[in-house]
Amino acid sequence: MSYILDALRRADAERQRGDVPGLHAQPQAIAAGEPPPTRWPAGWLAGGAIGLLALGGGLVWWWMGAARPAQAPVVA
Repeated sequence: MSYILDALRRADAERQRGDVPGLHAQPQAIAAGEPPPTRWPAGWLAGGAIGLLALGGGLVWWWMGAARPAQAPVVA
């Protein structure tokens, strides 16, 4: 009788492995170790670098446009 009950419990456990946890499922403990690496500093640095390049390009474009002398109108 215990062999059958043990086999039924194992089969039930195998079936539930791939299921989404229900409301009454016990939470699994996360192994204590190093925290996962965060990637936000790299994203902020890349975004800041792109922003500075865009700002610099805009300033150069504006400065080059302001440095040109105004053209005299062509009179026919």
